[in-house]
Amino acid sequence: MAQYNHLNIYKASFDFLVGLSQQLKHFQREYRYTIGEKLTNNSIEFIALIYKANSAKISIKRQEYLEQMLEKLQYINILLRLSFELKNISNDKYIILAKNTQNIEKQLNGWLNQTINREKQK
Repeated sequence: MAQYNHLNIYKASFDFLVGLSQQLKHFQREYRYTIGEKLTNNSIEFIALIYKANSAKISIKRQEYLEQMLEKLQYINILLRLSFELKNISNDKYIILAKNTQNIEKQLNGWLNQTINREKQK
């Protein structure tokens, strides 16, 4: 098993968090500490779930973490879209961040499918 920080999904998620953090300084004050903070906190929690899923010894537990990650990623996408609609993120930056979340979601779904298939083979 690879260390969590060597996983592509970890690297992509961390890059997303860095890109997001750079955009937060452009948020309007009223949204910086509400939507911006929720985006940041959920992104950090998502990365923590990568560690937990990678460390899980039991497939069922790993599957639970991966499903939590899918839910959290959907929530992040909603907040990201809201930030864009409220003009806190430019069109160009939104496209980049949205593509990052799509990439993360593809990797996450692949990891989840692999976990489910392994469990079925037992």
